[in-house]
Amino acid sequence: MFSPTCNRDTWIKRQDLMRKVRAFFEARGVLEVETPVLSNACGTDPQLDYFEIESPHRFMMTSPEFHMKRLLSAGFGDIFQITKSFRKDEFGAHHNNEFSMVEWYRVGMPQEQLMDEVEALVSEILGKPVNARRTRWIDAFRNYAGVNPLTATNGDFVAACRSKDIPLPAASTDMSREDWWDYLMVFAVEPALAKNGPEFILDYPQSQAALAQTYVGEDGHTWARRFELFVDQVELCNGYTELTDAKEQRRRFEADLEIRRSMNKPLPTIDENFLLALESGMPACSGVALGLDRLFMLALNKAEIKDVILFPSPIA
Repeated sequence: MFSPTCNRDTWIKRQDLMRKVRAFFEARGVLEVETPVLSNACGTDPQLDYFEIESPHRFMMTSPEFHMKRLLSAGFGDIFQITKSFRKDEFGAHHNNEFSMVEWYRVGMPQEQLMDEVEALVSEILGKPVNARRTRWIDAFRNYAGVNPLTATNGDFVAACRSKDIPLPAASTDMSREDWWDYLMVFAVEPALAKNGPEFILDYPQSQAALAQTYVGEDGHTWARRFELFVDQVELCNGYTELTDAKEQRRRFEADLEIRRSMNKPLPTIDENFLLALESGMPACSGVALGLDRLFMLALNKAEIKDVILFPSPIA
């Protein structure tokens, strides 16, 4: 098949939306930057798989985050980047191995204000106010899955699936608590979000945000200052109050590598230049990455992101 999956008229509309994205940041005085897509090191997230190049050995970036934080540490101030990112084994209606994102960082901006800015950008591109509700992660599970994810037993998770006619996973008896979190997020929480309109989910468990600051809540649990925005059952963005402690970041990277080792996954090289940047003093900031293909898919009323990409992975 030689033809693109996105027609010319749709592509022209996509380009108009891309110009709106740039104009949004330019109007706010945010500097556009450009960082490498090939790097000597890579993120350690156990849930992300990366592409490698053999000679010279390089990693294709799953996100521009580390390079952008090096720029923050070098005094670049508020920055944004529109770039391609690459993730292995990700393809579907809302996924492609190669995808476009906009990532930006705001120095000294509290996470709540960054969420306001995300809302403003999404509203601008969708052409309508988003007005997303803001719900803590634990409350989303209580409200939409019917369980307390921190105290539920394996039997409680199974009962939650049965009460909502969700098929049980084949290995349900061997699933960890975090496996259940991922499963119920996809099959119980996200479908409910689709019915209830746009919604921010925030304050995730510490284990689900290795690059975010944490705090101890009134309930005594440690929570990560992380948020995601869901619109029409589509996860659009992932943002943090950024961790600036180099020693803690190294500890989390090493913990991630241990998890990857237990999963028999490849072990990436820790980004020492990024850790040096943190040691030098990265300013307090909030940052977020937003998937542009998904956002444009929603804006143009398309069913899948292949409808707004010229050559998705299977025909690239």
